[in-house]
Amino acid sequence: MVSRARPARLGSGPVGGRIFALLAVAALLMAGSPGIAYADDGRPQANPEERAAALIRPAVMYIVIGAYGWVRLPTGQRLSHYGDNPTKPFTAGWGCTAFTVNPDGWLATAGHCVDPQSARDLIFEHAASDYVKQFPDSPEALNPVGAVQWLRKNARVEGETAEQGPEVSITVLYGSGAKVAATMNADVVDFRPIDKGDVALLRVDRRNMPSSELTTDADVSIGTRILAVGYPKSTQDITDPSLDPTYKSGTVSKKSLRQTIPEYEIDAPISDGMSGGPTIELNGKVIGLNSFRPASESQPFNFVAPVAGLAALLAAKGVVPTLGPADLSYRKGLDLYYSGHYSAAIKEFDTALSMSPDFPGLVDLRTSAVNLRQQYGDVSVLRGSNLMWYIGLVVVLAVGGGVTFTVLRSRRQRSAASPVPDFQPIPDGWSPVGGGAEGAGEHAADAAAPADAEHLTAGEPHFCANCGAQHHHTEKFCPSCGEPIVIDASAHGKHEKS
Repeated sequence: MVSRARPARLGSGPVGGRIFALLAVAALLMAGSPGIAYADDGRPQANPEERAAALIRPAVMYIVIGAYGWVRLPTGQRLSHYGDNPTKPFTAGWGCTAFTVNPDGWLATAGHCVDPQSARDLIFEHAASDYVKQFPDSPEALNPVGAVQWLRKNARVEGETAEQGPEVSITVLYGSGAKVAATMNADVVDFRPIDKGDVALLRVDRRNMPSSELTTDADVSIGTRILAVGYPKSTQDITDPSLDPTYKSGTVSKKSLRQTIPEYEIDAPISDGMSGGPTIELNGKVIGLNSFRPASESQPFNFVAPVAGLAALLAAKGVVPTLGPADLSYRKGLDLYYSGHYSAAIKEFDTALSMSPDFPGLVDLRTSAVNLRQQYGDVSVLRGSNLMWYIGLVVVLAVGGGVTFTVLRSRRQRSAASPVPDFQPIPDGWSPVGGGAEGAGEHAADAAAPADAEHLTAGEPHFCANCGAQHHHTEKFCPSCGEPIVIDASAHGKHEKS
Protein backbone atom coordinates (compact mmCIF):
# COMPACT_ATOMS: atom_id res chain seq x y z
CA MET A 1 0.00 0.00 0.00
CA VAL A 2 1.36 3.39 -0.98
CA SER A 3 1.68 5.97 1.85
CA ARG A 4 0.26 9.47 1.51
CA ALA A 5 2.58 12.42 0.91
CA ARG A 6 3.65 14.25 4.08
CA PRO A 7 2.78 17.98 4.23
CA ALA A 8 5.70 20.40 4.14
CA ARG A 9 6.59 21.91 7.55
CA LEU A 10 7.51 25.54 8.35
CA GLY A 11 11.26 25.68 8.55
CA SER A 12 11.90 22.44 6.64
CA GLY A 13 14.67 22.70 4.13
CA PRO A 14 17.18 25.54 3.63
CA VAL A 15 14.66 28.08 2.27
CA GLY A 16 12.05 27.38 4.95
CA GLY A 17 14.72 27.59 7.65
CA ARG A 18 15.87 31.02 6.47
CA ILE A 19 12.30 32.31 6.39
CA PHE A 20 11.58 30.97 9.86
CA ALA A 21 14.72 32.63 11.26
CA LEU A 22 13.87 36.00 9.71
CA LEU A 23 10.33 35.87 11.06
CA ALA A 24 11.64 35.08 14.53
CA VAL A 25 14.02 38.05 14.43
CA ALA A 26 11.23 40.33 13.21
CA ALA A 27 8.94 39.21 16.01
CA LEU A 28 11.59 39.96 18.62
CA LEU A 29 12.30 43.39 17.16
CA MET A 30 8.66 44.40 17.01
CA ALA A 31 7.95 43.10 20.48
CA GLY A 32 10.80 45.12 21.92
CA SER A 33 12.29 44.59 25.33
CA PRO A 34 9.98 45.45 28.25
CA GLY A 35 12.92 45.84 30.59
CA ILE A 36 14.62 48.59 28.59
CA ALA A 37 13.62 52.27 28.66
CA TYR A 38 14.85 54.14 25.61
CA ALA A 39 15.90 57.78 26.06
CA ASP A 40 18.15 60.20 24.25
CA ASP A 41 21.46 60.76 26.01
CA GLY A 42 21.35 63.87 28.13
CA ARG A 43 17.77 64.73 27.28
CA PRO A 44 15.77 65.51 30.46
CA GLN A 45 13.35 62.78 31.46
CA ALA A 46 10.38 63.38 33.78
CA ASN A 47 9.30 60.91 36.46
CA PRO A 48 5.60 60.22 37.16
CA GLU A 49 5.52 62.62 40.12
CA GLU A 50 6.95 65.45 38.04
CA ARG A 51 4.39 64.88 35.30
CA ALA A 52 1.54 64.82 37.82
CA ALA A 53 2.80 68.02 39.43
CA ALA A 54 2.94 69.72 36.04
CA LEU A 55 -0.67 68.73 35.30
CA ILE A 56 -2.11 70.23 38.51
CA ARG A 57 0.28 73.16 38.98
CA PRO A 58 -1.55 75.80 36.88
CA ALA A 59 -4.81 75.28 38.81
CA VAL A 60 -3.30 75.75 42.30
CA MET A 61 -3.49 79.12 44.07
CA TYR A 62 -2.60 80.64 47.41
CA ILE A 63 -5.42 82.28 49.33
CA VAL A 64 -5.18 84.71 52.23
CA ILE A 65 -8.10 84.91 54.65
CA GLY A 66 -8.47 87.97 56.82
CA ALA A 67 -11.00 88.54 59.59
CA TYR A 68 -11.82 91.21 62.13
CA GLY A 69 -14.40 91.71 64.85
CA TRP A 70 -15.09 93.00 68.33
CA VAL A 71 -15.19 90.78 71.40
CA ARG A 72 -18.33 91.26 73.48
CA LEU A 73 -17.99 90.04 77.07
CA PRO A 74 -20.86 88.47 79.05
CA THR A 75 -21.18 91.75 80.98
CA GLY A 76 -22.13 93.51 77.73
CA GLN A 77 -18.95 95.54 77.42
CA ARG A 78 -16.48 95.29 74.58
CA LEU A 79 -13.02 94.02 75.32
CA SER A 80 -10.55 96.79 74.63
CA HIS A 81 -7.78 96.13 72.19
CA TYR A 82 -4.38 97.69 72.79
CA GLY A 83 -5.43 99.36 76.03
CA ASP A 84 -8.44 101.58 76.51
CA ASN A 85 -9.67 101.52 72.93
CA PRO A 86 -12.86 99.46 72.66
CA THR A 87 -13.52 100.81 69.15
CA LYS A 88 -10.52 99.04 67.60
CA PRO A 89 -11.37 95.52 66.40
CA PHE A 90 -9.33 92.40 66.87
CA THR A 91 -7.89 90.96 63.69
CA ALA A 92 -6.73 87.57 62.47
CA GLY A 93 -5.24 86.26 59.26
CA TRP A 94 -4.16 82.91 57.86
CA GLY A 95 -3.27 81.26 54.60
CA CYS A 96 -4.68 78.25 52.79
CA THR A 97 -4.53 76.62 49.38
CA ALA A 98 -7.23 76.55 46.70
CA PHE A 99 -7.53 75.16 43.19
CA THR A 100 -9.73 75.78 40.16
CA VAL A 101 -12.43 73.24 39.29
CA ASN A 102 -14.07 75.14 36.43
CA PRO A 103 -12.31 77.72 34.21
CA ASP A 104 -15.11 80.27 34.72
CA GLY A 105 -13.82 81.30 38.14
CA TRP A 106 -14.96 78.39 40.33
CA LEU A 107 -12.47 77.44 43.05
CA ALA A 108 -12.38 74.82 45.80
CA THR A 109 -10.75 74.88 49.22
CA ALA A 110 -11.23 73.36 52.66
CA GLY A 111 -14.37 74.32 54.54
CA HIS A 112 -12.49 75.21 57.72
CA CYS A 113 -10.40 77.75 55.77
CA VAL A 114 -13.44 79.99 55.23
CA ASP A 115 -15.63 78.96 58.15
CA PRO A 116 -16.51 82.01 60.34
CA GLN A 117 -15.92 79.78 63.36
CA SER A 118 -12.25 79.58 62.39
CA ALA A 119 -12.18 83.39 62.44
CA ARG A 120 -13.83 83.46 65.88
CA ASP A 121 -11.33 80.98 67.31
CA LEU A 122 -8.34 82.97 66.07
CA ILE A 123 -9.78 86.27 67.27
CA PHE A 124 -10.31 84.78 70.74
CA GLU A 125 -6.70 83.59 70.74
CA HIS A 126 -5.53 87.11 69.93
CA ALA A 127 -7.87 88.66 72.50
CA ALA A 128 -6.82 86.36 75.36
CA SER A 129 -3.71 88.35 76.25
CA ASP A 130 -5.74 91.58 76.38
CA TYR A 131 -8.30 89.91 78.63
CA VAL A 132 -5.58 88.73 81.03
CA LYS A 133 -4.18 92.27 81.19
CA GLN A 134 -7.56 93.88 81.82
CA PHE A 135 -8.88 91.26 84.25
CA PRO A 136 -5.80 89.89 86.00
CA ASP A 137 -7.69 88.83 89.11
CA SER A 138 -10.28 86.68 87.34
CA PRO A 139 -9.89 82.90 87.69
CA GLU A 140 -9.87 82.38 83.95
CA ALA A 141 -6.95 84.81 83.62
CA LEU A 142 -4.48 82.55 85.41
CA ASN A 143 -3.07 81.44 82.02
CA PRO A 144 -3.68 82.36 78.37
CA VAL A 145 -4.99 78.89 77.48
CA GLY A 146 -7.63 79.11 80.17
CA ALA A 147 -8.55 82.60 79.01
CA VAL A 148 -9.04 81.38 75.42
CA GLN A 149 -11.28 78.55 76.54
CA TRP A 150 -13.34 80.89 78.74
CA LEU A 151 -13.78 83.43 75.92
CA ARG A 152 -14.89 80.76 73.44
CA LYS A 153 -17.49 79.55 75.90
CA ASN A 154 -18.80 82.88 77.23
CA ALA A 155 -17.96 85.73 74.85
CA ARG A 156 -18.94 86.38 71.25
CA VAL A 157 -17.36 88.04 68.23
CA GLU A 158 -19.35 90.77 66.50
CA GLY A 159 -18.99 92.31 63.10
CA GLU A 160 -20.04 95.76 61.98
CA THR A 161 -23.38 95.06 63.66
CA ALA A 162 -24.08 93.24 66.91
CA GLU A 163 -26.03 90.51 65.11
CA GLN A 164 -23.31 89.88 62.57
CA GLY A 165 -20.36 87.61 63.14
CA PRO A 166 -16.76 88.40 62.24
CA GLU A 167 -16.09 90.10 58.93
CA VAL A 168 -14.18 87.68 56.68
CA SER A 169 -12.43 88.47 53.38
CA ILE A 170 -10.66 86.13 50.97
CA THR A 171 -7.91 87.18 48.58
CA VAL A 172 -6.61 84.88 45.85
CA LEU A 173 -3.01 85.26 44.69
CA TYR A 174 -2.53 83.97 41.17
CA GLY A 175 0.86 83.52 39.51
CA SER A 176 4.14 81.60 39.70
CA GLY A 177 7.40 82.05 41.52
CA ALA A 178 7.75 85.55 42.91
CA LYS A 179 5.54 86.98 40.16
CA VAL A 180 1.94 87.72 41.15
CA ALA A 181 -0.04 87.75 37.92
CA ALA A 182 -3.32 88.73 39.59
CA THR A 183 -4.89 89.43 42.97
CA MET A 184 -8.59 88.62 43.16
CA ASN A 185 -11.31 88.82 45.78
CA ALA A 186 -13.27 85.61 46.26
CA ASP A 187 -16.79 85.06 47.55
CA VAL A 188 -17.85 82.01 49.51
CA VAL A 189 -20.66 80.39 47.52
CA ASP A 190 -21.14 77.47 49.92
CA PHE A 191 -19.14 75.45 52.41
CA ARG A 192 -19.26 72.50 54.78
CA PRO A 193 -17.49 72.76 58.17
CA ILE A 194 -14.75 70.36 59.14
CA ASP A 195 -17.14 67.92 60.83
CA LYS A 196 -19.51 67.90 57.85
CA GLY A 197 -17.12 67.25 54.97
CA ASP A 198 -14.64 70.17 55.14
CA VAL A 199 -15.12 71.58 51.66
CA ALA A 200 -15.89 75.04 50.28
CA LEU A 201 -16.83 76.45 46.89
CA LEU A 202 -15.51 79.91 45.99
CA ARG A 203 -16.11 82.23 43.06
CA VAL A 204 -13.85 84.87 41.52
CA ASP A 205 -14.60 87.25 38.68
CA ARG A 206 -12.35 85.73 36.06
CA ARG A 207 -12.63 83.53 32.97
CA ASN A 208 -10.36 81.11 31.08
CA MET A 209 -8.58 80.06 34.26
CA PRO A 210 -6.48 76.88 34.33
CA SER A 211 -8.60 74.11 35.80
CA SER A 212 -8.32 70.54 37.09
CA GLU A 213 -9.95 67.12 36.74
CA LEU A 214 -11.77 65.29 39.53
CA THR A 215 -11.74 61.53 39.97
CA THR A 216 -14.26 59.31 41.77
CA ASP A 217 -14.10 57.22 44.92
CA ALA A 218 -14.14 54.06 42.80
CA ASP A 219 -10.75 55.04 41.36
CA VAL A 220 -9.14 55.36 44.80
CA SER A 221 -7.81 52.29 46.60
CA ILE A 222 -5.40 51.38 49.37
CA GLY A 223 -1.89 51.97 48.11
CA THR A 224 -2.86 54.53 45.46
CA ARG A 225 0.16 56.78 44.95
CA ILE A 226 -0.64 60.43 45.54
CA LEU A 227 0.76 63.95 45.81
CA ALA A 228 -0.56 66.36 48.45
CA VAL A 229 -0.22 69.87 47.02
CA GLY A 230 -0.20 73.19 48.84
CA TYR A 231 1.64 76.07 50.47
CA PRO A 232 3.01 74.97 53.87
CA LYS A 233 3.44 77.87 56.27
CA SER A 234 6.69 76.43 57.58
CA THR A 235 8.20 76.61 54.10
CA GLN A 236 6.93 80.15 53.55
CA ASP A 237 8.55 81.20 56.82
CA ILE A 238 11.96 79.87 55.76
CA THR A 239 12.27 80.34 52.00
CA ASP A 240 11.75 83.35 49.78
CA PRO A 241 8.10 84.09 48.95
CA SER A 242 6.88 81.98 46.05
CA LEU A 243 3.57 81.07 44.47
CA ASP A 244 4.94 77.69 43.43
CA PRO A 245 3.38 75.04 45.69
CA THR A 246 4.99 72.12 47.48
CA TYR A 247 4.28 68.51 46.48
CA LYS A 248 4.35 65.86 49.20
CA SER A 249 4.36 62.27 47.95
CA GLY A 250 2.72 59.32 49.66
CA THR A 251 -0.02 56.74 49.35
CA VAL A 252 -3.58 56.22 50.48
CA SER A 253 -3.43 54.25 53.73
CA LYS A 254 -7.11 53.80 54.48
CA LYS A 255 -10.62 54.74 53.38
CA SER A 256 -12.60 55.39 56.54
CA LEU A 257 -15.47 57.30 58.16
CA ARG A 258 -15.37 60.10 60.74
CA GLN A 259 -18.78 60.56 62.32
CA THR A 260 -20.28 58.98 59.17
CA ILE A 261 -18.32 61.42 56.95
CA PRO A 262 -15.91 59.73 54.48
CA GLU A 263 -12.22 60.44 54.92
CA TYR A 264 -9.04 59.23 53.22
CA GLU A 265 -6.06 58.56 55.45
CA ILE A 266 -2.74 59.26 53.71
CA ASP A 267 0.89 59.02 54.76
CA ALA A 268 2.00 62.14 52.88
CA PRO A 269 2.90 64.95 55.30
CA ILE A 270 0.51 67.92 55.45
CA SER A 271 1.13 71.09 57.44
CA ASP A 272 -0.54 74.45 58.11
CA GLY A 273 -1.14 76.37 54.91
CA MET A 274 -1.69 73.26 52.78
CA SER A 275 -5.33 72.97 53.90
CA GLY A 276 -7.69 73.10 50.95
CA GLY A 277 -5.05 72.09 48.44
CA PRO A 278 -5.67 69.18 46.08
CA THR A 279 -4.49 65.65 46.75
CA ILE A 280 -3.96 64.06 43.35
CA GLU A 281 -3.24 60.70 41.79
CA LEU A 282 -0.20 60.44 39.54
CA ASN A 283 -2.48 60.92 36.53
CA GLY A 284 -3.10 64.46 37.79
CA LYS A 285 -6.71 63.91 38.83
CA VAL A 286 -7.91 65.22 42.20
CA ILE A 287 -9.01 62.59 44.74
CA GLY A 288 -9.71 65.02 47.57
CA LEU A 289 -8.79 68.15 49.54
CA ASN A 290 -6.13 68.38 52.25
CA SER A 291 -8.13 68.51 55.47
CA PHE A 292 -6.49 67.95 58.86
CA ARG A 293 -3.92 66.04 60.91
CA PRO A 294 -4.16 64.66 64.46
CA ALA A 295 -2.69 67.20 66.89
CA SER A 296 -0.75 64.61 68.88
CA GLU A 297 0.65 62.67 65.92
CA SER A 298 4.30 63.29 65.03
CA GLN A 299 4.44 60.88 62.09
CA PRO A 300 2.89 61.55 58.66
CA PHE A 301 -0.69 60.65 59.41
CA ASN A 302 -3.14 63.00 57.75
CA PHE A 303 -6.64 63.10 56.36
CA VAL A 304 -8.12 64.14 53.05
CA ALA A 305 -11.73 65.11 52.38
CA PRO A 306 -12.82 62.95 49.41
CA VAL A 307 -13.74 64.81 46.27
CA ALA A 308 -17.31 63.47 46.45
CA GLY A 309 -18.24 66.24 48.89
CA LEU A 310 -16.96 68.88 46.48
CA ALA A 311 -18.81 67.24 43.60
CA ALA A 312 -22.03 67.49 45.61
CA LEU A 313 -21.54 71.24 46.17
CA LEU A 314 -20.82 71.77 42.48
CA ALA A 315 -23.88 69.80 41.42
CA ALA A 316 -26.08 71.79 43.81
CA LYS A 317 -24.94 75.00 42.10
CA GLY A 318 -25.18 73.58 38.59
CA VAL A 319 -21.41 73.80 38.06
CA VAL A 320 -19.66 71.14 35.98
CA PRO A 321 -16.04 70.42 36.94
CA THR A 322 -14.09 70.54 33.69
CA LEU A 323 -10.93 71.57 31.93
CA GLY A 324 -10.91 74.60 29.66
CA PRO A 325 -9.61 75.00 26.10
CA ALA A 326 -6.35 76.45 27.39
CA ASP A 327 -5.88 73.39 29.61
CA LEU A 328 -6.32 71.04 26.67
CA SER A 329 -3.64 72.82 24.63
CA TYR A 330 -1.35 73.01 27.64
CA ARG A 331 -1.67 69.31 28.42
CA LYS A 332 -1.16 68.32 24.81
CA GLY A 333 1.94 70.51 24.73
CA LEU A 334 3.12 68.97 27.98
CA ASP A 335 3.00 65.47 26.48
CA LEU A 336 4.95 66.69 23.46
CA TYR A 337 7.45 68.48 25.69
CA TYR A 338 8.19 65.40 27.78
CA SER A 339 8.53 63.24 24.67
CA GLY A 340 11.09 65.61 23.15
CA HIS A 341 8.91 67.11 20.39
CA TYR A 342 9.76 70.66 21.39
CA SER A 343 8.64 72.51 18.26
CA ALA A 344 5.17 70.98 18.42
CA ALA A 345 5.04 71.62 22.17
CA ILE A 346 5.86 75.29 21.67
CA LYS A 347 2.95 75.65 19.24
CA GLU A 348 0.54 74.17 21.79
CA PHE A 349 1.93 76.38 24.55
CA ASP A 350 1.43 79.43 22.34
CA THR A 351 -2.18 78.40 21.75
CA ALA A 352 -2.76 78.10 25.50
CA LEU A 353 -1.15 81.48 26.16
CA SER A 354 -3.31 83.13 23.52
CA MET A 355 -6.38 82.04 25.50
CA SER A 356 -4.93 82.54 28.98
CA PRO A 357 -1.99 85.00 28.83
CA ASP A 358 -1.07 84.66 32.52
CA PHE A 359 -1.27 80.85 32.59
CA PRO A 360 0.91 80.06 35.66
CA GLY A 361 4.36 78.77 34.82
CA LEU A 362 3.70 78.39 31.10
CA VAL A 363 6.03 81.17 29.93
CA ASP A 364 8.90 79.54 31.80
CA LEU A 365 7.98 76.13 30.41
CA ARG A 366 7.90 77.51 26.88
CA THR A 367 11.34 79.05 27.40
CA SER A 368 12.60 75.67 28.59
CA ALA A 369 11.22 74.03 25.44
CA VAL A 370 13.02 76.58 23.26
CA ASN A 371 16.31 76.01 25.09
CA LEU A 372 16.01 72.22 24.94
CA ARG A 373 15.23 72.32 21.23
CA GLN A 374 18.34 74.43 20.66
CA GLN A 375 20.46 72.04 22.73
CA TYR A 376 19.11 68.66 21.62
CA GLY A 377 16.82 69.30 18.67
CA ASP A 378 13.44 67.66 18.23
CA VAL A 379 13.43 63.95 18.88
CA SER A 380 13.39 61.72 15.81
CA VAL A 381 10.55 59.31 15.21
CA LEU A 382 13.18 56.65 14.48
CA ARG A 383 14.49 56.29 18.02
CA GLY A 384 14.27 53.86 20.88
CA SER A 385 11.33 51.50 20.75
CA ASN A 386 9.94 53.27 17.68
CA LEU A 387 13.15 52.53 15.79
CA MET A 388 13.01 48.86 16.74
CA TRP A 389 9.38 48.70 15.66
CA TYR A 390 10.17 50.16 12.25
CA ILE A 391 13.13 47.80 11.79
CA GLY A 392 10.86 44.89 12.62
CA LEU A 393 8.29 46.10 10.11
CA VAL A 394 10.93 46.36 7.39
CA VAL A 395 12.16 42.84 8.17
CA VAL A 396 8.62 41.47 7.97
CA LEU A 397 8.07 43.18 4.62
CA ALA A 398 11.41 41.86 3.40
CA VAL A 399 10.54 38.35 4.53
CA GLY A 400 7.19 38.59 2.78
CA GLY A 401 8.91 39.74 -0.39
CA GLY A 402 11.46 36.94 -0.09
CA VAL A 403 8.77 34.31 0.28
CA THR A 404 6.97 35.63 -2.79
CA PHE A 405 10.23 35.68 -4.78
CA THR A 406 11.11 32.14 -3.68
CA VAL A 407 7.71 30.81 -4.74
CA LEU A 408 7.88 32.56 -8.10
CA ARG A 409 11.44 31.37 -8.68
CA SER A 410 10.50 27.78 -7.88
CA ARG A 411 7.60 27.93 -10.27
CA ARG A 412 9.77 29.40 -12.99
CA GLN A 413 12.41 26.73 -12.45
CA ARG A 414 9.80 24.05 -12.85
CA SER A 415 8.48 25.76 -15.97
CA ALA A 416 11.98 26.02 -17.42
CA ALA A 417 12.54 22.27 -17.05
CA SER A 418 11.62 19.82 -19.79
CA PRO A 419 8.00 20.25 -20.84
CA VAL A 420 5.59 18.17 -18.83
CA PRO A 421 3.45 16.11 -21.20
CA ASP A 422 -0.19 15.80 -20.53
CA PHE A 423 -0.94 12.74 -18.42
CA GLN A 424 -1.85 9.78 -20.58
CA PRO A 425 -3.31 6.55 -19.27
CA ILE A 426 -1.12 3.52 -19.82
CA PRO A 427 -2.30 1.72 -22.97
CA ASP A 428 -3.59 -1.73 -22.65
CA GLY A 429 -0.84 -4.28 -22.79
CA TRP A 430 1.73 -1.98 -21.08
CA SER A 431 2.85 -2.68 -17.54
CA PRO A 432 4.74 -0.53 -14.97
CA VAL A 433 8.13 -1.69 -13.77
CA GLY A 434 7.87 -4.47 -11.22
CA GLY A 435 4.80 -6.01 -12.76
CA GLY A 436 4.28 -8.07 -15.86
CA ALA A 437 1.46 -8.09 -18.33
CA GLU A 438 0.78 -10.96 -20.53
CA GLY A 439 1.88 -10.26 -24.07
CA ALA A 440 3.92 -7.14 -23.19
CA GLY A 441 7.22 -6.86 -25.02
CA GLU A 442 10.53 -5.59 -23.61
CA HIS A 443 10.75 -2.81 -26.19
CA ALA A 444 7.44 -1.40 -25.01
CA ALA A 445 8.77 -0.68 -21.51
CA ASP A 446 11.84 1.06 -22.91
CA ALA A 447 9.71 3.30 -25.09
CA ALA A 448 7.56 4.42 -22.14
CA ALA A 449 10.49 5.50 -19.90
CA PRO A 450 12.09 9.00 -19.98
CA ALA A 451 15.50 9.22 -21.58
CA ASP A 452 17.26 10.16 -18.29
CA ALA A 453 15.35 7.75 -16.07
CA GLU A 454 15.69 4.40 -17.62
CA HIS A 455 14.34 2.64 -14.52
CA LEU A 456 11.25 4.89 -13.96
CA THR A 457 8.12 5.14 -16.05
CA ALA A 458 5.25 7.66 -16.19
CA GLY A 459 2.79 5.28 -14.60
CA GLU A 460 4.72 4.88 -11.34
CA PRO A 461 4.03 6.99 -8.22
CA HIS A 462 7.13 9.12 -7.44
CA PHE A 463 8.02 10.62 -4.05
CA CYS A 464 10.52 13.28 -2.91
CA ALA A 465 13.41 11.75 -0.99
CA ASN A 466 13.61 14.89 1.20
CA CYS A 467 10.02 15.49 2.33
CA GLY A 468 8.10 12.48 0.98
CA ALA A 469 5.65 14.48 -1.13
CA GLN A 470 4.46 12.90 -4.40
CA HIS A 471 5.63 14.55 -7.63
CA HIS A 472 5.35 14.14 -11.39
CA HIS A 473 7.94 11.91 -12.91
CA THR A 474 9.36 14.69 -15.13
CA GLU A 475 9.77 17.34 -12.36
CA LYS A 476 13.31 18.32 -11.41
CA PHE A 477 12.38 20.05 -8.11
CA CYS A 478 9.92 18.95 -5.45
CA PRO A 479 6.73 21.06 -5.69
CA SER A 480 6.39 20.85 -1.88
CA CYS A 481 9.82 21.57 -0.35
CA GLY A 482 11.62 22.92 -3.44
CA GLU A 483 14.58 20.54 -3.09
CA PRO A 484 16.17 18.92 -6.20
CA ILE A 485 14.72 15.51 -7.00
CA VAL A 486 17.19 12.63 -6.81
CA ILE A 487 16.09 10.17 -9.45
CA ASP A 488 17.49 7.00 -7.92
CA ALA A 489 15.98 7.85 -4.53
CA SER A 490 12.55 8.38 -6.07
CA ALA A 491 11.81 4.73 -6.84
CA HIS A 492 8.23 3.67 -6.60
CA GLY A 493 9.02 0.99 -4.06
CA LYS A 494 10.72 3.40 -1.58
CA HIS A 495 7.46 4.53 0.07
CA GLU A 496 5.48 1.32 -0.24
CA LYS A 497 4.26 -0.55 2.76
CA SER A 498 3.36 -4.26 2.66
